[in-house]
Amino acid sequence: MRLLTVCGSLRFRSSNAALLEAFRRVLPATVATEAFAGLGDLPHFNPDLDTEPLPAPVVLWRRAVERADALVISTPEYAHALPGSFKNALDWLVSGTEALSKPVAILHVARGTTWALDSLREVLKTMSARIVDAACVSLPLGSNQTDVETILARPELRMALLSSAESLAEALGQPLGKR
Repeated sequence: MRLLTVCGSLRFRSSNAALLEAFRRVLPATVATEAFAGLGDLPHFNPDLDTEPLPAPVVLWRRAVERADALVISTPEYAHALPGSFKNALDWLVSGTEALSKPVAILHVARGTTWALDSLREVLKTMSARIVDAACVSLPLGSNQTDVETILARPELRMALLSSAESLAEALGQPLGKR
């Protein structure tokens, strides 16, 4: 199983990035993961640029999505919406087939609102991605100062992440295996 993790935040100390890294650490070694790090390199989406030859960062983004068996996404909420840079990345996938029927797990940092989460679900459905509801989890992490070790030190959070991974593996028809 090959998973692509995608963080909707460009912040260096992002709780969403920490959550995705914690998710990666609960996986068995047999699961290949790649964290997409080029979100900030993507040009502003413009349909006039969505032709061959595509901008190099767009090619890298689309290839990463295409190679993955599934996507694992975590994104913050900015002003009751998805961050602009993350929405831009999703826009670059709309005209392609890379996300078509691609299984997706959403890891949500619960802070009391779901505007971005609801928007993300709507965009993914519009793109014809396949949201695996059983693999989507909302975790009460609190502030942006949450780090990987803090998340992994809480058994209930580790178990929620492991359950998410198991549900995603089940949706792919690939057992998760030993940790």
